[in-house]
Amino acid sequence: MIVLCVTGSIAATESIKLARELKRNGVDVKCFMSEAACEIIHPNSMEFATGQEVVTELTGKIEHVRYAQEDLILVAPATANTISKFAHKIADNPISTLLITAYGHDTPIIFVPSMHDSMYEAIKENIEKIKQEGSATFIKPRMDEGKAKFSSKEDIVLESLRTINLNK
Repeated sequence: MIVLCVTGSIAATESIKLARELKRNGVDVKCFMSEAACEIIHPNSMEFATGQEVVTELTGKIEHVRYAQEDLILVAPATANTISKFAHKIADNPISTLLITAYGHDTPIIFVPSMHDSMYEAIKENIEKIKQEGSATFIKPRMDEGKAKFSSKEDIVLESLRTINLNK
């Protein structure tokens, strides 16, 4: 199973299509959404795309522990905020808490950065820190129109499937 974490970038609109494509490739998908992502797309959209209830808050059912040991945690889109929180191991919402718990279990994590290019440049140090730890990988964004844009869903699906197969 892939846990798809959707954060508050306008690229969250692409995560619906990404979830459907992962499902077409035979992958079960569970979705966590940040509060900011819920302002861009409704959790019902992701529930429809994944066929599973969406996690939008920690409820005491230890969602962050229950899903931290899946085949892959895919953060798509990954905002500067989420990447920076993970770099500094800050757990203050369902996604950052899940990521840190997954890190403790050596669960593979892939980030798909999506943000303005100035923000992307500003967090490069955090990205390098994460890469040096070996705690996650990054799919390089498409640089276009002054933005670090969501990678193609085909590239994301391919890298996700490759990661899952390497860890079996």
